[in-house]
Amino acid sequence: MRPATVRRAALRWAIGPALAALLTLGACAGGKTPAANRQFDIDAFLRAPDTTLAEVLTNPDFLAATAASARDCATMLQSERSGVLEELPGTTRGDAWLLRPTGQPGRVWLVTQRGGGERGCHGPLPADAVGALVSRAGG
Repeated sequence: MRPATVRRAALRWAIGPALAALLTLGACAGGKTPAANRQFDIDAFLRAPDTTLAEVLTNPDFLAATAASARDCATMLQSERSGVLEELPGTTRGDAWLLRPTGQPGRVWLVTQRGGGERGCHGPLPADAVGALVSRAGG
């Protein structure tokens, strides 16, 4: 082998593990863009006096920041011991619910129906802040 060929081969071997590590880090980060990694102040958003329940249910930043995994959501919704599921006022029937977990009076989960019938779970959220939103939505 010529010296240049040896250097290229050595470089490939050195880059391979570094590239693999970079790809692994990207996968661990969920492939999120820097904009998706920014912090979203959930509590401030829920407690803002001008926030509406409709905004909460449609705000992509809020939904992304509070989303549970599909597996965790399915498990929570399939278990009878998870808590009480209530329809939310001011929403189209079957579009959104409130899950009050058993044994956690200060926490609630929003359950939304996505396109295709898939449900998403968002939380846990402070029950008092969500309760105020629900009260405003109910009139």
